[in-house]
Amino acid sequence: MSNEMLIKFSEVEQSISQIEKRLSAFNAELPKNTGEGNTLDVVNRLNEINHMLTEVGNAYKEILTLNNQTVCESVQQLENADQQLSTSIQLR
Repeated sequence: MSNEMLIKFSEVEQSISQIEKRLSAFNAELPKNTGEGNTLDVVNRLNEINHMLTEVGNAYKEILTLNNQTVCESVQQLENADQQLSTSIQLR
């Protein structure tokens, strides 16, 4: 059984890049005034739901952005640790 941890940094960075591209294309905005001027309760409720979904979509984008930043930082730290270990092994 091996204790080796293999990380393909280029694949991780490529995946993060793809997520960021798709995230920028994600539009969380929904219609704000469905049935404007209509007094039906259903229309009012739809507008409330659209507003809540927009907030959820924006929160999702924010969380995903923060997650990507954390992954990037983790990958960078792993790369640095790998480089330091490699250097110390070569010096022996």
